Amino acid sequence: MPSTGDLADDLAAAVGGSDVFAVYQPQVSLESGSIVAAEALCRWRHPRLGDIDPVTMIGVAERSGSIHALGRRMLDECVDTLAGWRETGRDWAVAVNVSPVQFEDEAFARHVAGEISRRELAPGSLVFELPNDLPPVDGGAVLSQLHLLREIGVEFSMAGFGAGPSSRGLLPRLPLTEVKLPGSLVRAADGDTLSALRDEVRIAREHGLRVVAEGIETLTHLDVAVALGCDRAQGFLIRQPDSEIVFP
Repeated sequence: MPSTGDLADDLAAAVGGSDVFAVYQPQVSLESGSIVAAEALCRWRHPRLGDIDPVTMIGVAERSGSIHALGRRMLDECVDTLAGWRETGRDWAVAVNVSPVQFEDEAFARHVAGEISRRELAPGSLVFELPNDLPPVDGGAVLSQLHLLREIGVEFSMAGFGAGPSSRGLLPRLPLTEVKLPGSLVRAADGDTLSALRDEVRIAREHGLRVVAEGIETLTHLDVAVALGCDRAQGFLIRQPDSEIVFP
């Protein structure tokens, strides 16, 4: 594996080309069974090293500062994808993972607003997925950008809900519309852990939030998601992430 510096240089060069791309994993409504959204996952296929682990890629991007260019690239691609879905009659939403570092750039919200206007996206069709270990957001530029984006129709989802001690405390402070239960918790749900997850879902409901179950790999996992009262589900049972953007 090359040094971090070499990878940073390689990633900066790759952001503008075809080696960096999005794959999409659909989310289905547990009420209707229909696809209603898809999560966009960033991938980097290095010409010499092959597929770079996403965690490694994001870490390199955040430390090197290329996360801003990478985030804009992903956003622009997903906005164009949304427009393509709409043209084929698919009124789906797309969820895009966003690094807290991106909100340090005061121009980020303006860029998002420009892309929404350019493609005339409907409110709620673009969802930004935030980690559950966000740094303090009481006031300041980050929270201001979150609220500005929410006002123009961007929705916010918290990943890993229930897996971190800070999850519940963030709910009243962030303009969230959704939480995602991590697959590790859903797959292990049994007895006491199932009861604990029900409490997490209840708290999310008290804040008026949609609940998505991740990591659904078997029919048993799907039954757990239904029993918990989740709204949506995603995982390998439904479909693996795919570069194809037109789902049946």
